[in-house]
Amino acid sequence: MKENIYNNKTKTTVLTLLFLTWVVNYLDKNSMSVAIIAISKEFSLTPTQGGMVISSFFLAYALMQLLGGWLTDKYGSKKVILISLLVWSIFTIFTGFAWSFVSLIIIRFLFGIGEGSFPSASSVALAENFPKEERGRAKGVLSASTQIGSIIAVLLAAVLIQSVGWNIMFYIFGALGFVFLLLLWKYLPDRAQQTGTAKKQKVSYLKVLKNPTAWLLMLIYFGMSMVNWGLNSWLPSYWVNVRGLELVKTGFISMLPVACSIIAIILSSWALDKIAAGKEKFIIITGAIIGMVALYFTMSAESISMALTFLCLAYFGVGLLSVVLALPLKYFPQNTMGSTIGIMYFGGQMAGTIAPTLIGYTLTLFNGSYNGAFTLLIGSLFISIIASLFLKLNSTENAAGREAA
Repeated sequence: MKENIYNNKTKTTVLTLLFLTWVVNYLDKNSMSVAIIAISKEFSLTPTQGGMVISSFFLAYALMQLLGGWLTDKYGSKKVILISLLVWSIFTIFTGFAWSFVSLIIIRFLFGIGEGSFPSASSVALAENFPKEERGRAKGVLSASTQIGSIIAVLLAAVLIQSVGWNIMFYIFGALGFVFLLLLWKYLPDRAQQTGTAKKQKVSYLKVLKNPTAWLLMLIYFGMSMVNWGLNSWLPSYWVNVRGLELVKTGFISMLPVACSIIAIILSSWALDKIAAGKEKFIIITGAIIGMVALYFTMSAESISMALTFLCLAYFGVGLLSVVLALPLKYFPQNTMGSTIGIMYFGGQMAGTIAPTLIGYTLTLFNGSYNGAFTLLIGSLFISIIASLFLKLNSTENAAGREAA
């Protein structure tokens, strides 16, 4: 049975489909960081209101992580992935019909509910189709897809907004989601149906909530995500308003830092499977320190080239922290994996809720200066360092989880 589940054709199909769906996922949500520039002008939004539009998605997205992880454990990954993709594609299209600040808030909130179950469900689908010793690298590939999706989203969104408008852009991205809905429905294996896992195993959500390791992983991911979503949400505006670049050029200039992040993700995920078992905290702490130092020098850089150089280094450092995303797949039992991942992603998406609005507020408070924003992101990585110091993944409790998985 294991040989059939873990055959190379199945693994390749699953990883390819999930990779491309994650790219579409990031097209839908990250394009708003570019679209908000045009939308703010059209609807006369302040920086704080623009941040609220972005944050409304993340609030729903964060809250749905907890429920989505539990639903994945109970009903299986495929059903949750398909429903999530259906709902978020519908509301991506609806975003193009928005007519006011309030309508944007409501639509993006519902959009967040749709997407909220996907991260946990896709991670569990990965664990269902890959042996434990390959999950770190497989998750690294998915993590890289989010960075590639970020690059494509910024670049493609800038081009589409200038050529056809932000409304049409959201129609196109929403329609693309329906294409992948059909592909996943046809080709993604339904392991819960094949093995009866969802029916036979009882999911003790309370037990997961009482596990301190799950909450430490959440805090690590929270600090990392404050930086990721803070930069993703406001970096296009930073290049345009502070460095004087044209909108389309921001897409091209953003590719290099994200490429550095992808390199870090690949290196750290390889280390997770090969040489770093039980030493993940050192990778996380090293990455956080690199990110903090690089963000500080980005803040004081005198030229575009120097700012870009330090941003590349910052993205590389934060990319090393991505090992946290694979840890539940390596150290927790299969029947509570989705719930654990849901808790961790809840922290990350709460960061997505907080960061855009908080940075927008600091921009207003400091009269358009980004120094306060960079200082906020530096402090966020300190949270990841502190949580990592208490992380014990070789404990008896987690060892039992590994056996159960």
